[in-house]
Amino acid sequence: MSEFSYLCTPRTIPYKYKTVIQIFNEMTTSFPNKEILIYRGIDGTRESLTCRQLQTQATKLAGYLVRKGIKKGDKIALSGPNTLEWVIADLAIIMAGGVVVHVPFSNTDARDVYEITSFADCKAFLIDPGRSDIYLDMILQVIALIRRQYPSEDSTDGDSDDLALVFLRKSEHLTSYDDLPGILQLNESDVQFPTLYPEDEIVIFTTSGSTGKPKMIPKTHFYAANNSVIFSGKTYNDRPFAWAAGPPIFTVYQGEPRVFCDSSVATEGRNTMKIWEIIKEEQCTSALLLPYFLLDLVAHEENYKDPFKLNVVITTGQPINNLHTKVAGIFTRTLKYGYGSTEAYWNSVLSPVNTACEMKAGDVGTPLPGFEVKIIEEDGNVLRKGENGELCIRGICCFEKYYKNTELTDAVLLPGKWFRSGDIAHINEDDHIIIMGRKKECISRGTRKILPSSIEEVVLTKNGIKIVIVVGVPDKRLYEEICVCYVTDPQHNISPTDVEQFCMEKLIGYDAIDGLGEMPKYFLRFHSLPMLGNGKINKKQLRIDAIQQLELTDEMEG
Repeated sequence: MSEFSYLCTPRTIPYKYKTVIQIFNEMTTSFPNKEILIYRGIDGTRESLTCRQLQTQATKLAGYLVRKGIKKGDKIALSGPNTLEWVIADLAIIMAGGVVVHVPFSNTDARDVYEITSFADCKAFLIDPGRSDIYLDMILQVIALIRRQYPSEDSTDGDSDDLALVFLRKSEHLTSYDDLPGILQLNESDVQFPTLYPEDEIVIFTTSGSTGKPKMIPKTHFYAANNSVIFSGKTYNDRPFAWAAGPPIFTVYQGEPRVFCDSSVATEGRNTMKIWEIIKEEQCTSALLLPYFLLDLVAHEENYKDPFKLNVVITTGQPINNLHTKVAGIFTRTLKYGYGSTEAYWNSVLSPVNTACEMKAGDVGTPLPGFEVKIIEEDGNVLRKGENGELCIRGICCFEKYYKNTELTDAVLLPGKWFRSGDIAHINEDDHIIIMGRKKECISRGTRKILPSSIEEVVLTKNGIKIVIVVGVPDKRLYEEICVCYVTDPQHNISPTDVEQFCMEKLIGYDAIDGLGEMPKYFLRFHSLPMLGNGKINKKQLRIDAIQQLELTDEMEG
């Protein structure tokens, strides 16, 4: 066994040299009446599409796009909340030979939305105006920005030779634009669709933006067809379709039925058991549930007497601890934790957890089949096992490039196509990957580099603490200071002073060799933490909130 920090899991399944459209069409031929997509409203409403219905409606929209002049390789923006119509549009763009550009709906500023579509040189924009035109103001801003770029465009007829705008549902106010319901009523005419190949690009993802401005990452048919899908059977997954763990290209188009609600319902935390009832009614066998939702389930464990259990719950996005594992054996037979990123998708998974147990903080298990990992130091040399360094990942279905950003691509790709994840990690004695934190999240206090996870792990051991995020805040003398932001269980009233006293008992401060140690200076209690649209904690916004509460804006200016 090598003493170097290197792990590899060989792939045993042959690669599929097919396009996503080939795979979907084959599946539709075999199972035309299979319900492949089910939307459930929290009020009990239910809408669904069979394979044949999805194929038929997507083909109609794809024909419309081709007739509008969309050519193979053209970029087409797609934006809106999770709906059946979003999936129809997504598949249609791919059928027409276009490349789907995901514009996250968490971008409420029209300039951000427009910048993405403009940077990608999109030829069309498929957008959902929302129920009762709730997104009307943002859409009007986008239209104004489009017209500013194309001043010759008629400002009233909704036509554009430069960028076609299509609504995914009828708009009560902007009636001059084409919409999906109307397109589906058009008489079909013969359209020649382009020939697609596995190496053709299929989608451009944008990163979550949890630590900075989103980056754009293109992926191919081959990537989508051969990534390690850890979902199987009828799966509940309400993650945004535009998020890397949410798009239909990895599941729906490959024959795995998906049940979903509005993404915001789970984030709000008020309808946990209603969502669980939907999962039960639909007889799902697996679910992707984010860590905060697992905690919401755990809060109901004492009153949960139903024998229904999922076969497996997959969670991801942020670290989990002992409290999260309490869902195992009660709500699900097994719990899996998947580690990945928008760039590299899923690349490791922790061994299934069957009962509530002790979790090693940061343990993300071993590489998935087809992936290699190694830990390197600053100069790029591989470290010995047990030593902390940057986690690097390699695989045929891993990261290739950032869209139109050669400089950034070169910065994260090492020789041999090793992708620098930006995560600090080590490989332990059990050959598991242990994530310690983000390289960029290291707090620099008095030249000492401090990983937030090392403090978070300690604070989480205090009874009643539900969530802990440690951020760096500005300090004129030491450059940065440590701030503990926490949320408690509803039945516990834990003051910042209580947490400070706990940390003083557990962490070394002035007695440390540098006189600072890891003892935090600030402690802030939150009722909830700011979230991104994909369910991750918005650490960038949390840091801003902490700085404002602590009135440290002058420190930033200094």
